[in-house]
Amino acid sequence: MEDELVQYFVVNKELNMSPGKIAAQVAHVATNITYNEHGTEDWEEWFENDQPKIVLRGKEKDLLKLIEMGAYSIRDNGRTEIPENSLTCVGFPPTSKSEMKRILGRLQLL
Repeated sequence: MEDELVQYFVVNKELNMSPGKIAAQVAHVATNITYNEHGTEDWEEWFENDQPKIVLRGKEKDLLKLIEMGAYSIRDNGRTEIPENSLTCVGFPPTSKSEMKRILGRLQLL
């Protein structure tokens, strides 16, 4: 469905994070989005329709551009695999698939 509400995440592929680290970073940004977006009309519709999510990969320069466009971001605290303050992941609140395709269309699935 082209206008389905979907939540998108983009992981920084240049950091070569383990699958567990990636899962934690996506969860961190998803938590921030939930905290800030809960209760909006799109959020409620998305939540009631199976909460579809898509995880993509990009370079840090891609993530920085997405932050300029309003993406939520996460920087790591450096406790485990990667240096402190590394930009690991960005995410968007639930948004129509057609709108996000224009923004993220060239990025690949993780």
